[in-house]
Amino acid sequence: MGAYLKKTSEGFIQFCQSDIFTVEVGGKNFFVHKDAISSTSAILKKEVNSDMKEKNTKTIKLEDTADDWLSFGLFLQFSYFGSYGYDENSKDDSLAVHASVYVLSEKIEALELKSLALRKATALCASASVAKNAENGLVKVLQFVLPETVKIIYDGTYDNNTGKPPCSLVEFDGSSTTNIQTPATIRDGFRMLLAKFAASYIGDLRKNQSFIAVLEEIPAFGADVLLFTIAGTQMVIDGLGNLQLE
Repeated sequence: MGAYLKKTSEGFIQFCQSDIFTVEVGGKNFFVHKDAISSTSAILKKEVNSDMKEKNTKTIKLEDTADDWLSFGLFLQFSYFGSYGYDENSKDDSLAVHASVYVLSEKIEALELKSLALRKATALCASASVAKNAENGLVKVLQFVLPETVKIIYDGTYDNNTGKPPCSLVEFDGSSTTNIQTPATIRDGFRMLLAKFAASYIGDLRKNQSFIAVLEEIPAFGADVLLFTIAGTQMVIDGLGNLQLE
């Protein structure tokens, strides 16, 4: 902890010596240090260092419908302190919030934050799956917020491999004696997490009208859910905190 505090405090002091920029997002203005946001976001780094009007006015506008002030505030936490916190014990929308942070991170190319948001969401779903049935309170909460989260992720991410099982490594063509490598199927991690969770509790979710509506609205989600329909409720995570797909 001592080393972490030393590193964080040194970084914070360095950030506070840089210029102040105003970032407009979700109807709110954030006054932030140039070095803090440019150290974690490749897109914002280009903005604050460009010769465009953003540099001259020191104002950046994030106007996409996916942008919201809460997600950006959590991005700032990460920029200054290397992590972010959201009270999952008292907030029913935690899964959706992690999804919003994930989408924002992809847009502004804050890749470390994107990975962290996915790990937090995975840990949340995995802790719910410890229960053997849907009587667990956390499971019910996640089922309630799932349709909203699906919309956030499937509207805010791109994946051209819908309905295909993911592969983390290159595949080998077994029919060839020369073992020619073929490209692996890459899937969006958050989409796979939601599909896995939904398939694990499909028996209860099929009674949820909001869930049925989102299946009709987003067929890509339904195709992904089918990948996991024969899986059990256990959600296994690897040593890095990511969903382990078999």
